Amino acid sequence: MRSHLLAGLTLAAAVAMWNCGGGGGSSPTAPSTTTPSPVIINIVGSAGNQAYSPNPVQAATNAPMVWRNNTTDRHRIVMSNGTVIGEIAPGASSAPMPLGAGGNYACTTHPSMVGSINGATAPTPPPGSGGGY
Repeated sequence: MRSHLLAGLTLAAAVAMWNCGGGGGSSPTAPSTTTPSPVIINIVGSAGNQAYSPNPVQAATNAPMVWRNNTTDRHRIVMSNGTVIGEIAPGASSAPMPLGAGGNYACTTHPSMVGSINGATAPTPPPGSGGGY
């Protein structure tokens, strides 16, 4: 009887260890959460649609966007919906920002600098007005 009791306790301990991850099997892992790499929009000039590269930008919905200033001027980038990307000093980059489905943006310092994300048609600034947001 004693050997049956000992065998039962040994089996119970083995089952408990297996259920707690001590049985040598793989333990469950947390689901993988991957963040898409930021999409870089380079500020390369100060004239119209050629001020950004690439333009228009194609990116996954809610992919983080980063504006990198490759010019010698400061630029203040604002989305057409009013979202302020930020003022970006020469050689600096904006913080990564997920922007949903996309839209248009412009530099409020240089309003003729316009761009678009995910198929939005970049507005054409009216001649001589500088246009923009």
